[in-house]
Amino acid sequence: MQEIKHLESMWAAKVKRSASLIVPKVSLGSLSNEGWAFNVPYAFRDALDIKYEQRMKDKKPYMIWTQGPLINFNEGDTFTARDNKSAMQVLYATGMGWDTATNKMYLGSVVLDEFEINERKYTKIKQRTCTQMELLEMLIGNRQHSE
Repeated sequence: MQEIKHLESMWAAKVKRSASLIVPKVSLGSLSNEGWAFNVPYAFRDALDIKYEQRMKDKKPYMIWTQGPLINFNEGDTFTARDNKSAMQVLYATGMGWDTATNKMYLGSVVLDEFEINERKYTKIKQRTCTQMELLEMLIGNRQHSE
């Protein structure tokens, strides 16, 4: 998955940021991620480590959207599938971070409930444990992961 490989390319002892984003574009109020399996609104840009930052070019400041590799969804975050047939809600979560002891990226953890939606009624199907990156993969492509 291209978005995941992009984030992994930024993993290093010093976490880097990039001007290339995992969403096609960010505009006020929109992440332009219509191709994803789940609705992930503009309010989740911090969870996706997308920030509006000042950079310098020829000693002149300019603003640009940047992407970091540290995904951090939190308790209570809820996502509805684009087809409105399913949803997920985060129950517990720990964010990603660089583990200096192992010199590797800690992928965080997420416990979430999955729901089926039928006539606006949410029915819990199961509870799942995954990493922050696996949750991102599900939001983008709705891929199934082993329990």
